[in-house]
Amino acid sequence: MKRIFVFTLTVVLYGITQQYSAAQTQVEVHPCTEHGNTYDCDRHSFEQLLRTAKTISIQVPRLDGGSSKQLQQLAASLGKIVQPDSADLTFILVRPDPNGVYFGPSDRKLATINIYYKSSSPDPSQLIWSESYFGQPDTPWPTAVHAVIQQLRKNIKNP
Repeated sequence: MKRIFVFTLTVVLYGITQQYSAAQTQVEVHPCTEHGNTYDCDRHSFEQLLRTAKTISIQVPRLDGGSSKQLQQLAASLGKIVQPDSADLTFILVRPDPNGVYFGPSDRKLATINIYYKSSSPDPSQLIWSESYFGQPDTPWPTAVHAVIQQLRKNIKNP
């Protein structure tokens, strides 16, 4: 009986120390690098930061409550708490400027979600992921927002 108690206690203590050490693990931040009009981001670093993040802040274009609600639902589905500022990650929804040359079907950037990591480094926030949705220029904004969020969900699940 005494051996079972000691064994159980050892297993429990081992589990607690593993959880504590996992919580203390530092994730190395690899910010995106800009190449012209695109970003090259480190998927592995992004996924680690997303996994360890507890809070998310959301920024959307002015007077766009519908998009804010969709991003809040995304955060909830990821198990994150949404707070107005000082979050681990910041999701910024960007509506690209519609000017420029239109070459053909599905070549226009319609919506982008830029994800920033807050750190204590000299640069308080670093771009760690950028997800853009391309489509027809006459696509309604709510449709583009829904599409970029679904695309991000898919990319998070399928590394």
